[in-house]
Amino acid sequence: MADKKTKKIVAAKTAKTEKKAPAKEQIVAPALPIIRWQAPDYYTFERSPYWSLIVGIVSIALALVLIYTNNYFPVIIVILAVIVSFQVAHDKPKTQEFAIDESGVLVRNNYLPFTELRSFWIAKHGKKSILYLEPTSILKGPIVMPLGQQNENEVRYFLIRYLPEKFEGGEMMSEKLIRIFKL
Repeated sequence: MADKKTKKIVAAKTAKTEKKAPAKEQIVAPALPIIRWQAPDYYTFERSPYWSLIVGIVSIALALVLIYTNNYFPVIIVILAVIVSFQVAHDKPKTQEFAIDESGVLVRNNYLPFTELRSFWIAKHGKKSILYLEPTSILKGPIVMPLGQQNENEVRYFLIRYLPEKFEGGEMMSEKLIRIFKL
C-alpha cells in the first residue's frame, strides 16, 4: 500500500512541476549575412636553394665594403638585417580567421566596424588575392587580409554595400619588395 501512495505523490509532484514551468516562446533572430574564411597570416614564396647563399654573399660583400670605408655602425645593421631576414624567411605563417559581416570586419582577432574604415581594394598576385582595407585614421597603414580560398568576387560584392572600392589601389610597395626578394 505504501508503494501505491508513493507513486501517487511522485505523479502529483511531476504534474505540478509541469504546470509551473510553461513553455516559453523562443525568439530566433534572423541570421545575419557573414563571410568567414581561414587563410595564412601572410603568403610565403618558393625560394631556390641558392637564395640563402646569395643573401649571405651579398651581405658579406656589403659588410666588407663598409668595414673598408670605416663605417662600422652600418655593419651591425647589415648583420642584424640578415639575421632577421633568415628568421622571417624560415618561419611558417599561422592560420588566422577572417570574417566580414554587415557591421564590420574581423581581422586577426580584432574587430573593426565599418565606421573606422574608409575604403577597400583587392589586389591579385598570381593566383593569390589580398584584400586591403584603408582605415579612416591617417596614422594607420592599410590593413592586409589574405583571401586564401575565399572567392574574391563574393567579398567584393559584399563589401561594396558598406565601403567604396578604391580602383587605383594596388599592391603596396612593401608587399612588392617582399615578393621580389622572396622574404
